[in-house]
Amino acid sequence: MEQTPATLVEPVPLRLRAAFLHWAACLVGWFGLMVLASQWELPELTALLILAYPLVGLYLSRAVLRRVVEWHPNYNTLVAVTSGKLKFFLFWPVAYAVLFFRLGVDKVL
Repeated sequence: MEQTPATLVEPVPLRLRAAFLHWAACLVGWFGLMVLASQWELPELTALLILAYPLVGLYLSRAVLRRVVEWHPNYNTLVAVTSGKLKFFLFWPVAYAVLFFRLGVDKVL
């Protein structure tokens, strides 16, 4: 079935504060799991920690990034979008902090 512009569903934009809270909750949860895994030294927690990192990156990319960032038509190329999305997926603790800082500066100044 071909999608027409009337059938495409646009994601509802997410406020910067709500997006930041999603990221902060994921970061606190992941660091909490890292502390538990280092204190208890259970291999199951270490495996869960390793599995949680890409899952959190995937969650933030699907639930937050697409609702916060709108790709400009000039930069909406395959190379630009995939490199941006992979950067946010692989380096989510730092990449989202930089993104929220830049968006906050843009909003305030």
